[in-house]
Amino acid sequence: MKELSKSLEKYLAAIYEIIESEAAARVRDVSEKIGANAASTSEAVKALVKKGFINYKPYGVITLTSKGRDTALLNIKRHEIIKQFLSESLMLEKDYSKELEFSMPDEVLDRFTAYLTFMQKCSCKEPKWLKSFEYYIKENKMPEKCAACKDGCKGCN
Repeated sequence: MKELSKSLEKYLAAIYEIIESEAAARVRDVSEKIGANAASTSEAVKALVKKGFINYKPYGVITLTSKGRDTALLNIKRHEIIKQFLSESLMLEKDYSKELEFSMPDEVLDRFTAYLTFMQKCSCKEPKWLKSFEYYIKENKMPEKCAACKDGCKGCN
């Protein structure tokens, strides 16, 4: 069972990002970054303290515990994997990773990771079908060599 809800993961990621860029985070900073009201942010901060992800005293600065830092870094890695898959495998120019990362089941993310790892380690470096897919995306039609393949693709193997 996951220890953090998707909402608390977002708060933790925001705290991490603020601390990395500003060296310190306050509830007000987190509220602004997330776009949440102060009361909701205070409740999230209290929950993160209770679960051992952050240190915080009222009206003070927020710091990450080692557990909080490790979890935030895992979430950043998750974001990067999704972003890489969308741009390199699906060839999307717009970054949809922020929209997907907190709603994607772990099993799907694990499969993204396995696919990307395989593609990076594959001795083919760039399978022929990837070029055909790129053509299909750009031209909105099948490449001639693929359109001719009715009984199994010979051009991409």
